Amino acid sequence: MKTNSKLVFILYGVIALLLLGGAFLLYKNVQFNRKFAQERSEMRATVRKNQLQNDQQQLTFGMKTFAWAVRNSLLQNKPGEINEYFNTLVKDRGIKEMLLVGDDGKVMISTNKKNQGIVFTDRFPGYLLQREEVYFDDKTPYELSAPITAPNKRLGTLVMFYNPAPMLPDTLKNE
Repeated sequence: MKTNSKLVFILYGVIALLLLGGAFLLYKNVQFNRKFAQERSEMRATVRKNQLQNDQQQLTFGMKTFAWAVRNSLLQNKPGEINEYFNTLVKDRGIKEMLLVGDDGKVMISTNKKNQGIVFTDRFPGYLLQREEVYFDDKTPYELSAPITAPNKRLGTLVMFYNPAPMLPDTLKNE
């Protein structure tokens, strides 16, 4: 009888150790998954921050350069040239719309022909026209504006709406 009770005791001991080992492994797995999810979240936040900084730097520089080209065409009274610039640019991925707004607040040239001739503030935010430097707002789509100035006066404002590239593939967004 003692041998049977020893065997039962050993069997229960082994079962208890297996259960404790399984519980420990399950606990470690849960900890690992939490840490992995936290690190993944931190990495995504870092990617978003870096992408935004890169987008802002590149788009601001591009707007400043493009504003000079538009300024030269305006001073030479070549609106057709500006229209060609716009049509070429809007073919690039991400550019939703480009507008040239006169100093009177009316849209002179737009990639969306429906907006040409309208008062800019009837359809778009007026604060984009009030900037003295290249302006960038990280709303989606990004909002950018740049003043077009001659030596003694403001000729107008260049406005761009830009849809940024997605940071992560759609399949990873819901994880």
